[in-house]
Amino acid sequence: MSTGFNNIAEIKAANEAKGHSWFSQETTDYHGAKVETDVIGGFYFVESNDLNLGEPESGRAFRAVGASPEGAVQYLKGGDKFATLEEAVAYIDGVIADR
Repeated sequence: MSTGFNNIAEIKAANEAKGHSWFSQETTDYHGAKVETDVIGGFYFVESNDLNLGEPESGRAFRAVGASPEGAVQYLKGGDKFATLEEAVAYIDGVIADR
């Protein structure tokens, strides 16, 4: 079993190697996306986006994100938004505890 990634740059490189665009400038600009944490548990991190797409002044929504060992990235919990960074991190901590 893979021990995971050491940092976001490793996840980004693996994602790009798969031909995916999760971290592309076009994608992050469109969603107002920002990585909010370092890698948690080797495979997870928190990302924030504009609460209302294209409206940075609307505030931030936080989402828990997971990466596969091969670099595929997807939202956890169906992409549910968390009100705070701490809530998203707590959700990831629960996922890790249940592994």
